Amino acid sequence: MEVALATAQPRDCGIDAVAAATRRLVDAITRAGAAVDGDADRIVADLDALTARIDAHAPDLAERIATMWRQPGPGRFDPTGGTENPLSPPVSLWVEPDGSVRGEVTLGLAFQGPPGHVHGGTSAMLMDHALGIANARAGYASVTVGLDVSFHAAIPVGSTITILARHDGRDGRKVRSSGELRIGDLTCVTASGTFVLMDDPSTQDKFRRPSGGQA
Repeated sequence: MEVALATAQPRDCGIDAVAAATRRLVDAITRAGAAVDGDADRIVADLDALTARIDAHAPDLAERIATMWRQPGPGRFDPTGGTENPLSPPVSLWVEPDGSVRGEVTLGLAFQGPPGHVHGGTSAMLMDHALGIANARAGYASVTVGLDVSFHAAIPVGSTITILARHDGRDGRKVRSSGELRIGDLTCVTASGTFVLMDDPSTQDKFRRPSGGQA
């Protein structure tokens, strides 16, 4: 049976490849730490030159935002699972036969909070994203207004995290979903969220999608 994907899939060329290479750079810098001090001046010069080269291609902010939102399908620029976003952890989500969302991600040292373990804020971000995707796949595009996260066990850096999320129902303009993060059979994080529909007038006023060259 063909899997219904809920996140953008990375391409091995173009901006996706550049973003992936940048993630590798961040991982290398985080792991190296002060060991680069002796070569820091040359590294900084190289990175500044590369930044200038990339920046020469960049449009202004308003134009870039408008371009992002003209793309079809899952957000390739999202800070969670966005293949074009070098800050995004490489999350992959798909839709299960029962309509729930399932996914996996492995987080490196750049996402460390407590020694050797993933930062709680990163776990909350993963949950917020997955709960929103579960609502959207159920037909309710929405934005978060409340997120309740409980931490049951620390997640080791470098472990494979299973992400689970399900749409729980709609109450007027609000929709609800819940989910968890697991390592194997161990439930590490649980979360429930309250969201407001994107087509609600108050939401539309706050989050108007840019069109043309205007943000």
